Amino acid sequence: MANKSRVPMQVDPGFEVRIKNLQKAIMIKQGKNLSLREITGKVARMPNFDDIEKDILKASNVDLKLNLDRRRK
Repeated sequence: MANKSRVPMQVDPGFEVRIKNLQKAIMIKQGKNLSLREITGKVARMPNFDDIEKDILKASNVDLKLNLDRRRK
């Protein structure tokens, strides 16, 4: 298991840019260099995120595609 490399989560390029801009703004304002993982963790714990989740689930034409890799390695 120690030989597996980490695969970053793939996100929309626009979202990634906004999160990186937020990271820069936090660095300038607070002087803290928060990682993207810490920032997204804070976003996921916000109460407004629950509302966003509900809005996505309510959408009638949600186009989500999940690929489940069932190959044995």
